[in-house]
Amino acid sequence: MGDIFLSYARADRESAERLAAELEASGYSVWWDRHIDGGSEFAAEIEHRLEEAQVVLVLWSKDGVTSRWVRDEAVIGLEAGKLVATSIDGTPPPIGFKQIHAIDMTDQNGHGDLLRALGHRLGSLPAASSADQAAPSRSLVGIFAAFGAVLLLAGLGAWWFAGGSSDSAEEVTEDELTSVAVLPFRSLSQDEEDRYFAEGVAKEILNRLGALSELRVTARTASFRFADTDQPANSVGETLGVEYFVEGTVRRSGEDWRVTAQLVRAEDGSQLWSDTYDVTGSDILRVQSEIAERAAEALGVLLDDEKRERMGEAGIDNPEAYALFARGLELFGTEHNRGATYENLAEANSYFDRAFELEPRFWNAQLAAIDRYSHLLTDHSIGFPVGGPEVAEEARLEIQRRLSEARQHAPRSAYPTIDQQAIQYSNDWSNAREVVKRMLTEDQSCAVSTSYNDWLVIRLGLMEEYIDYSRRLQRCDPFSSKTPLAAILLYMDRADEALEVIEASGDRSEAMLRIHVLALIAADRIEEAREVLGRMDPQAYYHGQALTWILAAEGDREGLQAQLDSYERLGAPDVAKLHVATLMGNRELANSYAAKIDARPAGPIWFANSGIVTCHCGNGFDLDVTPRFKARLVEAGASLDLPSPVDWPLQK
Repeated sequence: MGDIFLSYARADRESAERLAAELEASGYSVWWDRHIDGGSEFAAEIEHRLEEAQVVLVLWSKDGVTSRWVRDEAVIGLEAGKLVATSIDGTPPPIGFKQIHAIDMTDQNGHGDLLRALGHRLGSLPAASSADQAAPSRSLVGIFAAFGAVLLLAGLGAWWFAGGSSDSAEEVTEDELTSVAVLPFRSLSQDEEDRYFAEGVAKEILNRLGALSELRVTARTASFRFADTDQPANSVGETLGVEYFVEGTVRRSGEDWRVTAQLVRAEDGSQLWSDTYDVTGSDILRVQSEIAERAAEALGVLLDDEKRERMGEAGIDNPEAYALFARGLELFGTEHNRGATYENLAEANSYFDRAFELEPRFWNAQLAAIDRYSHLLTDHSIGFPVGGPEVAEEARLEIQRRLSEARQHAPRSAYPTIDQQAIQYSNDWSNAREVVKRMLTEDQSCAVSTSYNDWLVIRLGLMEEYIDYSRRLQRCDPFSSKTPLAAILLYMDRADEALEVIEASGDRSEAMLRIHVLALIAADRIEEAREVLGRMDPQAYYHGQALTWILAAEGDREGLQAQLDSYERLGAPDVAKLHVATLMGNRELANSYAAKIDARPAGPIWFANSGIVTCHCGNGFDLDVTPRFKARLVEAGASLDLPSPVDWPLQK
């Protein structure tokens, strides 16, 4: 009997194929019409497969809702009580199915929601066949590789939302700053390109206001979540932690543009200033500057020639470049939701490269493009080589090249974060302490963030500096992940405070649930840790990590051995097996995996990050078996001893 019958419109075949591969990699059997045997009568085969399947998974789309075949198959699934509906492009279900919730696959949580829904319907995954045990499929490899890339460079998501903020020499305390957010301007036109343009107008205003030292401007990652918001002003202000916000609209008719803008007091929704601009062609660029200046003046900033010049330097004034960049970001998000790989990120990078070529001051386009090469490096470091070591070295050098180009065009306020990223991919960590401390302690604009900002923080003894840095980051973007902060607090023996951060965050992501489990274990609340584990997706790798911690905390050597055997059978990456071996206290086995990882091109990079994001189990292996990683630590003047937030019983 098959697990899932996949129903889709012919125009959506590519999406169906990707989803089928993902589900099969998760352990489910999937039937879709490519499986029809030669000579089979089409309709009869369809009916047989529909009857045999436990779930009828329907992919609604603009084409799917008009497909007679998809509607008929959905009816059969509905009547049999086994329909699971999704929308792959945001199109709502057709009449007759609107009462059946359709999982939005365009949402960043869509694929996780789908796996959870299937898990509830189908229960535990089928046992692997002997053929499955022989070698990992490429799809399985892709899942683990995607996991590795998320861990190695997950924080990179903050990079591309960084703006071109200029530097300020003025010293202003946090209490003296006026807080303001720029919400995405709404496009009132039908053309999709106008939506990108409207976003670009708002981003330019945000950049210019962010250049003023008197203002604390909320990061784009936070404020742009309120696109088309219906929330009242006080709710927006409270969520973003700001006193004021700028909002507006853009309408285009041929070459003519109408832009409206207003500055709103968040507390009561009152307007402090508003205006309407009717312009033609390139005059729209002047409007962006004028709106920013009028808003700044309404906020009490006394503008002089120096400040106007600073605002002008912060702008880019190239809506076409922004539109290309925004398209790249959408593709980037889509592919990561599906399971990003080096191959399928190529199209997003083509947009990033065109944006940078059109406007070199779009330095953060280079940073967004780095993620593609990090996927390839991660594949190598965790044990899934793609194209040999030469290709991995080329990827590392490409990252270095792009970071260098970004730095040439970035404001000085972005240098610490770019330098921190660059040193990770270099073969010389000798100035790591200086670079990391500068990133943590310099008062940077809210427009600039970094990936893996916790790199070497523990080994360099900079945890207090990191706590202060993290608090500033939360003020800039209240939506930014608090998982690294919670982890650092655990290393400072502040488990209760870490739990307060976790529980107050409202974050129900798999990454936060995983850290919640660890924090509860550190607080000696293992039963509660098991309750949190029960809320996690059992098919996700983070679930496997959290389960490993619980088994280790309980001293369950047999359970850990069973998990290790399962990883071996499924062809899991070496880092997953290393995690289990270290917590089992099997030093010899851990050393063998660690030596393999260290010998690979990105091995030292992985180890430098994995202590805080993967194992949380101290060194767990002898550094002498990882000579390349050890040499980098010695260069950095970093501690060769890594503490553990938990006293794991089997390691004694």
